[in-house]
Amino acid sequence: MTSRIALTLDNQPVEIERGVFPDGAVWLKVIGELPRFAQVMRVRVAAMRDMNDFMLLAQLVDAVRHVTDISVSHLELAWLPWARQDRHMVNGDSFALKVFANQLNTLNFNKVLLLDPHSDAAAAAINNSVVIAQETCLMKSENLRQAISTGKLMLVAPDAGALKKIHNVAKASGARDYAILTKERDVATGNLTGFSLVSGNVAGKDVLIVDDLCDAGGTFIGSAQVLRDAGARSVSLYVTHGVFSKGVENLLNNGIDAIYTTTSFASSELRDPRVELIDIDTIFCA
Repeated sequence: MTSRIALTLDNQPVEIERGVFPDGAVWLKVIGELPRFAQVMRVRVAAMRDMNDFMLLAQLVDAVRHVTDISVSHLELAWLPWARQDRHMVNGDSFALKVFANQLNTLNFNKVLLLDPHSDAAAAAINNSVVIAQETCLMKSENLRQAISTGKLMLVAPDAGALKKIHNVAKASGARDYAILTKERDVATGNLTGFSLVSGNVAGKDVLIVDDLCDAGGTFIGSAQVLRDAGARSVSLYVTHGVFSKGVENLLNNGIDAIYTTTSFASSELRDPRVELIDIDTIFCA
């Protein structure tokens, strides 16, 4: 899957064509005649994965500004690549988020809207960034909003790092309490161990683990087992960014009953009755 990129000038969609040269270099061009002037250029990018995708964004911005005088430029960056590498973790590694942010900042957007970035380091590294919080994204699901506010679903924080976000979700949704899990991660290997429930009574309850992203899903499979061992009746998962590198089946066949995620990375073509997709258009337009 490659990035999904869209352009509007003064709220009018503009068609884009893109491809790959024989040597592997990507190319992009705008189809049709560009205006001499536009008040607002808005670019939306979802599922950006690598520097080829960044090059498509940079080429698009260059192509438009070469012809059109733009007063205001906004970027809606649904998925922030390298967000997990938000500091130097071990000797010899890179602060990759900062490296990417330095490249992004050269495009000189007046505003960069970020959906639920992994940490506060993202907002600090990216110029003119505006963070759309986790609770804002989650609450665009009417099913989740009602289930949490009426107490049908109990919120669960997957680790201590998610406590601030889960508190804000609980406050926004009217949840009365939430459970807290913990785990241990080897920063060198990424291996997870030591899953345990440290707070909250989940016995006989339908619970919802809430986090910013899911890659392969090991965290949530391990968390689901702990919650079921503690008596949870069902375990659902909300993640703003569903990478699902091993497929949603890896989760749904290993302890997760339902998944809620936005289309920041997951394709809108994902079809499974146990998966609800929250369209990023509803989030950005709000």
